[in-house]
Amino acid sequence: MLRAKGLTDKVIILGLDGMDPRFSKAMIDEGKMPNLKKLVEMGAAREDLVMLGAMPTITPPLWATLATGCYPMTHGIIDYNIQVPGELDMTQEAFMSKFLKAEPLWNVTAAAGKKTLVWHWPGGAWPPTSDNPNLMVVDGTSPGALGGFNSKLDEEYIVIATTKTEKGGCRAYAGISSHIDGDISEQKPIVNYMNMDYTDPRIKEFYENDFLKGLEFQGFVPGMYSVRNSISYGGNSMDQLADRGIHLSMSPITEPEGWANAPEGAKEFTIHYKWGHVQRPALILKNAEGKYKQVAIYASKEMPEPMYVLDEDVYTENCYEVLPDNKGNLLKGARNMRVLEIAEDGNYLRMWASCAMDAETSDIWYPRWIFEEVVERFGPPPATCMAGLQDRDIVMKCGQVQWAQSARWQADAMQYMIDNHDIDVIFSHFHGPDLSGHAYMKYLKNRENSVHDESEIRKWHEETYRWSDEYIGSFIPYIDKGWTIIVTSDHALICPEEDHIELGDNTGINVGIMQELGYTVLLKDENGNDIPKIDWEKTRAVQTRANTIYVNLKGRDKHGIVDPADKYELEEQIITDLYGYKDKKTGKRVVALALHNKDAVLLGMGGELAGDIVMMVHETWNVDHGESLSTACGHNDTSVSPIFVAAGPGIKAGYKIKGYVREVDVAPTTAVLLGVDIPADCEGAPAYQIFTERV
Repeated sequence: MLRAKGLTDKVIILGLDGMDPRFSKAMIDEGKMPNLKKLVEMGAAREDLVMLGAMPTITPPLWATLATGCYPMTHGIIDYNIQVPGELDMTQEAFMSKFLKAEPLWNVTAAAGKKTLVWHWPGGAWPPTSDNPNLMVVDGTSPGALGGFNSKLDEEYIVIATTKTEKGGCRAYAGISSHIDGDISEQKPIVNYMNMDYTDPRIKEFYENDFLKGLEFQGFVPGMYSVRNSISYGGNSMDQLADRGIHLSMSPITEPEGWANAPEGAKEFTIHYKWGHVQRPALILKNAEGKYKQVAIYASKEMPEPMYVLDEDVYTENCYEVLPDNKGNLLKGARNMRVLEIAEDGNYLRMWASCAMDAETSDIWYPRWIFEEVVERFGPPPATCMAGLQDRDIVMKCGQVQWAQSARWQADAMQYMIDNHDIDVIFSHFHGPDLSGHAYMKYLKNRENSVHDESEIRKWHEETYRWSDEYIGSFIPYIDKGWTIIVTSDHALICPEEDHIELGDNTGINVGIMQELGYTVLLKDENGNDIPKIDWEKTRAVQTRANTIYVNLKGRDKHGIVDPADKYELEEQIITDLYGYKDKKTGKRVVALALHNKDAVLLGMGGELAGDIVMMVHETWNVDHGESLSTACGHNDTSVSPIFVAAGPGIKAGYKIKGYVREVDVAPTTAVLLGVDIPADCEGAPAYQIFTERV
């Protein structure tokens, strides 16, 4: 309810996942983020733009923290994945509101009579937990594209066609560059090293009997979230994001045959979609000068007209086609596409196709009329990607352009809602800086396998911040209309000084260092070689997800071997060994912090949902984000800290914050600005020093 007259009537939280205050400050100083500079001058921020972040520095728990003002141990979404009770090697994805145990501020503002729009907030927003008519919620089920888990009909592709190719087809994760040749059988997939046993009966049992409870909501589709049994063995999943192959379609180029209407001089090839289950015939077309400069893509050879025609080196939005979903239903999908190169003689072609997104499904829009009005005016939500491969064309001509498109689309959609539906409060999330950065982040420092110098990769990163700045700038005029704007992020992305170590990978159990220290033991094959399965009869402890260590405890864990009486001293030994562990290359310790569960409450990370030990990797080895302290800094002006800038009614102009605004402070600060209750479970405090009036 309204407690007092607020300092402003309207607030928009502009959340940009992965936005780095340190890099933003460097960009401002270089004159490359004029809109953010203007917002800082109009409002309040620290000199370094830093907000003191909560941990772990992973998407779902931190967006939940921003919404509730609670630390993860209190709001319940403690990581990207949550441990399956009693199963040390099984995790479940944690985006859904059924895991959120604290009151989000949007329920409070709606109850106070404020028309509230929650936009793509991936931390306990979906499904809505209030039926108040003032509350509107769009997505929140995933990071990345709006509807990324719910509406994706197909994957992203590199498409190669040549006269040299004899054997075409589709191969998953085999597109390691847009500059390849040969036959599909010669292309080797590059996938994450994670080892998962999909036949494990525990996964099916838990998924059907426990995980699905509370998920029978509007917009949920089977397979949308995963329960997994995974072991990180020999690498780090985030470290591989910049190198992971994307799906590859290859085809011979031949003379047209069997077409209803093939233009004179055209050449034929085939695009293989849906892991090779859907084929699209295509023609390479000549221009008036006799040079091949266009591609026409057809639903079938029997059709007299193409679905769409693509010009060489032109980014083309919303290429519509009909595709089957995972149940075989035919749905209207939309892709973005770009023909990167056509040889003038028509004998070689390379192109890119984005993921295909369902263009007509409104299941994750509440109420549904928002979808109808937005899509009618601005088209469907764009696909997004994080393909990198150190391929300049894929990153700069495809990925970055698509993220800029997504930013414009989201700004247009939210501003339409503001202008036409009397919205008072917006909680918005945009994932661009994060997923765009994952495509190249580790190469912001020269590595042994770098294709480009780090100075070139910095240009890619600057482009990410250029369109992020345009996105922010499009909202600044709303300050003159009475809106207060808070620009913030959940975390940033760091370029580590050293290559990854086998500790702190968020996907599952991390074997490497814990095996070397003797706490985690793998089973052996008949030749005595390790196989990626835990030997539970000999394993005393495992490090799982980004920051957690579990003792394999009798009476609690299914395969427990450690007596509860020995638990504390074993934890002491593990902590001591972790602090003493030195990197073989540098001789430096690799762990920044390790705490007993009871002590981890100091970080908001202890309690019954956390492991027995909470640990943080030293910033030197943190890969992108997740496993380090939130204060970590890296190479080339990168860090893991979130950003905080506020401007507009109720905020002091040109004010430099002396201390730190904390991540848990955003929700109560917003509540005081609006004059509504602070969320019931909030652990933060209003950032009173930035207000124009004392409270």
